[in-house]
Amino acid sequence: MADETNNPIRRGRGLRITAPPGAPDEAVAPAPDNATIARGQGLRLSIAAGDIRTTTIKTANGLVHYRRIGEGPPLIAVHGVGASSRLWRDVLPGLADLRACYALDLPGCGASPARGAAPTLATLADEVIAFADALGLRRFDLIGHALGAGVAAVVAATRPARVNRLILFNFGARAATPDGLALALSRAPLDVFLGLARPFLNSWAGWALNAPVAGQLMAAWLLAGPPADPALWDAYLADHARADARMYITMQTMATDPLLKRHLAHIVTPTWVIGGQEDRIIRPADVRAAAALIARATVELIPGCGHLPPVEHPTSCRQLARAALETA
Repeated sequence: MADETNNPIRRGRGLRITAPPGAPDEAVAPAPDNATIARGQGLRLSIAAGDIRTTTIKTANGLVHYRRIGEGPPLIAVHGVGASSRLWRDVLPGLADLRACYALDLPGCGASPARGAAPTLATLADEVIAFADALGLRRFDLIGHALGAGVAAVVAATRPARVNRLILFNFGARAATPDGLALALSRAPLDVFLGLARPFLNSWAGWALNAPVAGQLMAAWLLAGPPADPALWDAYLADHARADARMYITMQTMATDPLLKRHLAHIVTPTWVIGGQEDRIIRPADVRAAAALIARATVELIPGCGHLPPVEHPTSCRQLARAALETA
């Protein structure tokens, strides 16, 4: 089910509070910094797109943009590096009869503004908790993809009383490598550089990712086959063009992070670790290695799937997530 509409809000025409399905995400206006927001209610600058609502809420850490669909016990969805909550567009509607689904844009991604400090697994986990607190969600299920799965794993390990079930897509662990250690050690100066150069990098990335060859190269690396919906793949590329570049360092060092591996050993939540059989980034062996560190983990691999199951195989994503959520 798409969450995009067909009547953008133009300068001088005001804010369209509701719109028919098909309105673009850009129709969602950002919340003012001085907005007064009641705890647990958010700032309702929203559009209706089918059953999905796009909304902005002010948390203890700043503004967060998110999508909501469904009713019932809460489920929070965390996207991967460079993506946004749009990643879950074709997955969450299939879970809406089971859960009230909340998919957030991590800071520096989608419509959520970047924070001043560099994003790490720990700070991003704090963002998820701040988001849950602002919504008044004490306990919730948690689903994450790639970097978002690492963030979800840290939340489950450090706040076990908050998480009922944990679903990790394209998440893995592997032995430390010299290049990974070098990148981790050089993190601080790189973050400073990327922060200062962000306007230039955003402009360059927007130009580069609009080139057909860039999309083809990313597809060859990330996908095992054609996307289920080419429009969602285009949205994924567009989100990458404006994402906080510092997130990529967090992703590149995550799989070998010894602290993350120690966190995995402390997860007591029932966990499903789901990978793509043809994933070139998080290989099936990495998926199994991560699951082996978690006490109550189930491993599933999607045949013919690369690094982006929500884009390549949303039906399989829905089926596997439903099976996990319906497990007693």
